[in-house]
Amino acid sequence: MKLGKYILGLALVAACLTSCDTDNIGAIYEPKVENISFMVEEQSALTKDASIEVPVAISRAMTDAAYTASITLENATPGMSLKSNQVTFAPKEGIAYATVVVSNMEPGNLYTGTINLSAADAATGNTEFGEQITSTTVKVHCDYNWVDAGMCHFIDYNWEDGWEADVPVINAERTNIYRIVDPCQVIYGDANGTYFEFRLNQDGSITVPEGYWNLNYWGYKCYYDSDPEGYGDYCYVVQDGHTYNVNHLLVNGSNMYIGRFVFTYPL
Repeated sequence: MKLGKYILGLALVAACLTSCDTDNIGAIYEPKVENISFMVEEQSALTKDASIEVPVAISRAMTDAAYTASITLENATPGMSLKSNQVTFAPKEGIAYATVVVSNMEPGNLYTGTINLSAADAATGNTEFGEQITSTTVKVHCDYNWVDAGMCHFIDYNWEDGWEADVPVINAERTNIYRIVDPCQVIYGDANGTYFEFRLNQDGSITVPEGYWNLNYWGYKCYYDSDPEGYGDYCYVVQDGHTYNVNHLLVNGSNMYIGRFVFTYPL
């Protein structure tokens, strides 16, 4: 509350100091260029539908008259297109929207494309109104339909030595992709982790994703690199029936530690 009152006080003082020059306010603040700009450099959407329309906001500084900006879509995944290559601002309108259409998407795939302003519209930029963004990347992920797939028994050796619990498992419908859902929440009562994803193969083995996982421990990210010339000595899975001993790394900035957890699935 004190901070709010202090800011309000400054605003009142500023109003008093500038009240004597009201005749020149229009001359000082009236924009002289359009300054056409995307609102953000990147935006993402997540859907389970096979098709989606994504609005992309474009702003301008001058709003006294109508204006039409031209845009192009480049490096787009097949199935992604623009509804129109032009975006029209009505008089007094400072924000208008382009529409990206993505069709015939397959679950589990990522669809990306970059929208660029035309050279003429990019040339309207003026740093007086902030950074001008002349291109934006749109990412659309078509998610799976995740269904309940029972429980696994999860034993964690990353944060504590052998804390364990039964943890929910979900399955990407009609695939062999599974997720162990937030074992940190179940074991430690803290929703810091999110999930561990794996593929359950027909022979009962599992395939573990390379790179960073969506499983974290209070700032320590799980990382997996099975390349023998990389960190293969530390990243591997030992299987005993339906029990999987998953060895990986924990990374926090430039610090790297050996990590491990064990799970049994199905029970």
